[in-house]
Parts: sequence; C-alpha cells; structure tokens
Amino acid sequence: MSRYLIAGALVIAAALGLRWLLGYVEDAGHQQGKLEAQLACSDAQTQQLQDLISSTEGLAEQAHVASTALNLSISARQKADANTTKELTDALALTAAERAHCRFDDDSMRHTTAARDRAAEAAAGGLGGALPTAGGDE
Repeated sequence: MSRYLIAGALVIAAALGLRWLLGYVEDAGHQQGKLEAQLACSDAQTQQLQDLISSTEGLAEQAHVASTALNLSISARQKADANTTKELTDALALTAAERAHCRFDDDSMRHTTAARDRAAEAAAGGLGGALPTAGGDE
C-alpha cells in the first residue's frame, strides 16, 4: 500500500504543481493584458495630445495672419487720420486771421446765438421761473 500512497502523493503533488504553474501563467497573462491595456491607453492619450498640438499650431498661424492684417489696417488708419488732420489744419490756416479778429460768417453767428439762447432757457428753467434771454443788446 505504500506504493499507492507514494504514487497518490506524487499525483497530488504534480496536480498542485500544475495548478500553481497554471495560476502563475494566468497571473502573468493577466499582468501582460493589463500592461497592454495601459500601453494602448497611453498611446491614445499621446495621439490626442499630438492632435491638440497640431490644431493649436494652426490656430497660432491664423492668429499671426489676423494680427498682421490688423497691424496693416491700423497703420492705414493712422496714415488716413494724419492726412485728414493735415487737411483740416491747412483749411483752418486759410481763415486763421479772420478767426483771430472774431469775424465769423452769418450762418455761424446764427448757430452761436441759437445755442446761447437754448443754454439760457435751460439754465432759467432749472430755477423755477423764466429769466430774460441773454441778448447782447438789451
């Protein structure tokens, strides 16, 4: 009977060893699958980051083009403003002597008188009663 016992013990030992070996292989396979999944996830994240970088490069190029166009537009506006200012200065220089002696055309005097009368009315209306209009010859 001892032979059968030894043979049985060897069979049990072999089964346990095989079970341990299968468990080890299974665990190694699980670890391998886990690492492959992590690698796939890492690759996907890397690809997303590369796509994001590529898209922002395009945006940076677009921003540069827009900035250049805006700078050209601002420069053209400044040049037009400088030309307009020079034209106005030249036009005012032609009548500078007349304005220095307070000589204005009739239309300008009518507008000035009307503005003065409106200002006097507004000031008088705020006091609760009407005041005489501000006429230069009263």
